[in-house]
Amino acid sequence: MEKIYLGDWLYNAGIVGFLRINNNLWDIKGEELISKDENLLKIGDNYIEIDRKIFDGFTDRFFDYAFNLYGRYNARLEEFQRFLENLNNETFENINKDFKNIIKNFTLLKNKLGDVKAENSQELKHLIEKAIRILEQDKEEFVESDVQIFLRDFYGQKSFLNKTITQDRKKKFYEDFEEPLKTNNNQKDKKLTCVICGERPAKKDTNYDTGFSPVFGLNKDAVNFAWNFNTKLPSCDICEIVYFCYFAGLTELNGKYYFVNLDDSVESLMLANNLFKEEIEKSPENPFIDFFTEYLLRIKKSQAKYTLSNINFLETELKETLPKVFSFNIDYNTAEFIEKNHKNLKSLSKSFFILPDKNKTRVYILTEFLNLILKKDLNYGLLYKIFKSIMQDKAYVSNYNLQRLIIMYLLYKQNLYKQKVGGKEMGLEEKSLDDMYIKGKILLERLKERDAENKIQSIAYKLLNALKIGDTNQFMDVMMRVHMAYDLEVPELLIEALKDKDNFYLLGYSFLNGLLKIQEENQWKV
Repeated sequence: MEKIYLGDWLYNAGIVGFLRINNNLWDIKGEELISKDENLLKIGDNYIEIDRKIFDGFTDRFFDYAFNLYGRYNARLEEFQRFLENLNNETFENINKDFKNIIKNFTLLKNKLGDVKAENSQELKHLIEKAIRILEQDKEEFVESDVQIFLRDFYGQKSFLNKTITQDRKKKFYEDFEEPLKTNNNQKDKKLTCVICGERPAKKDTNYDTGFSPVFGLNKDAVNFAWNFNTKLPSCDICEIVYFCYFAGLTELNGKYYFVNLDDSVESLMLANNLFKEEIEKSPENPFIDFFTEYLLRIKKSQAKYTLSNINFLETELKETLPKVFSFNIDYNTAEFIEKNHKNLKSLSKSFFILPDKNKTRVYILTEFLNLILKKDLNYGLLYKIFKSIMQDKAYVSNYNLQRLIIMYLLYKQNLYKQKVGGKEMGLEEKSLDDMYIKGKILLERLKERDAENKIQSIAYKLLNALKIGDTNQFMDVMMRVHMAYDLEVPELLIEALKDKDNFYLLGYSFLNGLLKIQEENQWKV
């Protein structure tokens, strides 16, 4: 049996990928990862253990998984079927153009199909039917070709991915990997040990180069970066195949690949990445909040009293640049806050404001808010930026959702307050914020009644500037003057604002939210 321990994030992605490719050997029951055959696969805490017999039939499983992940073949078949269903004299030109564009970028099919010139819908129908027959009759050849094209982005020219290999790609993979792995007859280096696992003897003439990863691999041309100018990093055959499976451990979203790295156990690593993949399929617009919420809901059952594991999100574009790493240490209180406010958080998923820079950068409110609470740095600067953007007509968030955000500020601050002072309440309630929001709306209506709508921006700017610098006196002065000028009672809740700075910010922004009538979300034109 060969043990494969958790390692760096890319190696961990390889472990996840290896398990996904061999998904016939394990199952998930409840929240447990269970082996179906421990003679072939054992799942330990921070390792998996395999018998080399696991590689019997590995070539087919490897190619099938990569082929389905790439998905071009099935997508093209479906497109061609739609073309046939919609083809008539009126649609001929558009479908003919689309068909030619597809064939142009599908070299193997283009070579087999030959001339794709069609003068009318009947000729085009025959061409499309011919393309479908070729795809179905020569499927195995398309499988091998598509897998080669797909995986070159991950591994360069390694083994069957080399550009000189134009046929029998599966045979090449079988000869290079499956057969020697399952029979353990790879030539071993008598002097060198694998630098990755530190246990098995290195496979002869196998180095950890860009054939393993364009990001981490070390080639001869990188000699200046290597200790003693030696770029050879020997690897064993097991670690080599693990790295060769990392493509199956990543999750693609909008052209970028993501991996959730956890270092506590193989089980949690596998469950987290499967969950993230599920959330992307369900909610591709904003899977991160859904992932965090669902993950925290699940893990809470077994770790409710403990600090949650370190979670690293890695983002890569598979280029020769280091991936972006997003690291958060999520403690139980933060996890509980996210869980309880799941609905409010989701309501902000499409809300954003635009920065006054050259690129007019969109800043998504949910992402910024989550980033602040996960870093334990929730401040009122975010609210200031949102309200400033609102006044410049550069924010896309409804009054209702903005009030939900302000209330979440209150709930988060209350949570922190309870921790500091032993369970006592902060002294401010959600109802107070809603009341202050209504007071702002009352002032807005009074200004409209008195034909003084042109005063709104000026009043709002003065209040916003006072909130920005935390000047309660300035804020109170503006409020008293405005309310007296328009025959309104000064809100009694302002007394609460004088007691505490958090009260001041929360009540102040709630009032300002009521004063500023924001365009409804369904009326946005962006």
